[in-house]
Amino acid sequence: MLAGLVRPCSRGHLRVAGPNPTDSIEIVTNTLASSADMKALIRAIELCREIGNSSVMSRFAKREVMPGNLTAGELESFVRNAVSAFWHQACTAKMGRDEMSVVDGQLRVYGIDCLRLADASIMPRITTGNTMATCVVIGEQAADLIRQTHAI
Repeated sequence: MLAGLVRPCSRGHLRVAGPNPTDSIEIVTNTLASSADMKALIRAIELCREIGNSSVMSRFAKREVMPGNLTAGELESFVRNAVSAFWHQACTAKMGRDEMSVVDGQLRVYGIDCLRLADASIMPRITTGNTMATCVVIGEQAADLIRQTHAI
């Protein structure tokens, strides 16, 4: 079992490294900046332990491999050192009507004519499952919208 944080509270940002268009972009992930994220991951590990140590799982599990018997502080250090991403980048150009929204309900980018977005970036919140199925639905919806707009 692998404990994972599906909806982190921590938010990162991008920073332009200089004034020129060719200057690199610094990615500041801010992973685990929110104490709620640490609390959720520790609870997820505890839940994995409960399931793994249950009588129902005893015939499948021989022992806990990681993180082992750690104190609260040691467990937090383990989480900080072991955390990784699922690499399901999403929600960077969310659909909606508030000031943070980039895309409208027709997948059109606000303020730019003839541009639609149809990927995980438009999701207001990331799904708790794999993003692939959701992206397929978004793509199908985009195709329908384009067909309607251009009568094809």
